[in-house]
Amino acid sequence: MDKFSEKDIVNYVDGEMDSAERNTFEAQLLHNQELQKEVALYRNIKATLQSHVADNRADAQFKNHLASLNKQYFNKQEHASAKMRSLPWNKLWYVAAILVVGLLVWAPWNKNLYQQYSNTQMVSFAERGANDRSELQKATDAFNSGDFKKAKEILMPLLNNDQQNDVLRYYLGISQVETNEVKIGRINLSKVALGYSLLKYDATFYVALSYLKEKNESACKEWLHKIPSSASNYNKAQELLKKLN
Repeated sequence: MDKFSEKDIVNYVDGEMDSAERNTFEAQLLHNQELQKEVALYRNIKATLQSHVADNRADAQFKNHLASLNKQYFNKQEHASAKMRSLPWNKLWYVAAILVVGLLVWAPWNKNLYQQYSNTQMVSFAERGANDRSELQKATDAFNSGDFKKAKEILMPLLNNDQQNDVLRYYLGISQVETNEVKIGRINLSKVALGYSLLKYDATFYVALSYLKEKNESACKEWLHKIPSSASNYNKAQELLKKLN
C-alpha cells in the first residue's frame, strides 16, 4: 500500500488526520485498490462493533474492559508502535476481526435481540395416546432444556404421522430455527402462521424472529406488522419493532 501503514488507515477513518495528511491519503486512495479494500475493511469492523455497543446500557463496562486490555498490551507508549509494526498487515486485521466477533458472542451485557425474544416453553398434550405422550414428554423436556436437536428428532416423526397438527409443526419449526435450519423451520412456522390455529400469531412472531436471526430486519418488521392488536403477543411485537427502528 505504498507508504501508508495500518495506523494511517485507522487515523483516516477515525478523522484524526490533519488536512494535509488527509489530502495526500485521499489522492492515493483514488487509484490504489488495495488501500481502498483495507479502508473498507476497517470501516466495516468499526461499524460492526459500534452498532452492537453504542446503545448498550453497560457500555461503560465495555470501555473499562478495553481500557484494561490497553494497559495490558500497550502500557508503555514507546512500545505501542513497535508492537503494531511487529504484526503483518493481514494478520493485524485477522486478529481484529476475531476480537470483534469474540466480544459480540461472549459479551453478557450485549445479548442480541433474537436471543432476547426467542425464549419460549413447550407444553405437553394430555389428550394424546400413551405412546405419543411418552414421546411428547421427551420432546418437551428436551425443548425446555434447550436441547433443540433432540426435540427436533423426536418431533419430526410425530409430525409425519399427524400432518395436520399445528402444535407439533410450531415447536418443530422453532427447533429447526434454533438448530440453524432456518429456512426449513420458517416453512413450518409459516404454515402455522397462515392457517387458523390458536398458535397463528405465535408462529407469525417466530417467522419474524427467523428473519431477525438472519439479520434481515426488513422481512422481520414485515412479519411483525402482521400481528394485530387483538393478538396476545401484539405488545411484544410492537416492542421489538421499536427496537428495530
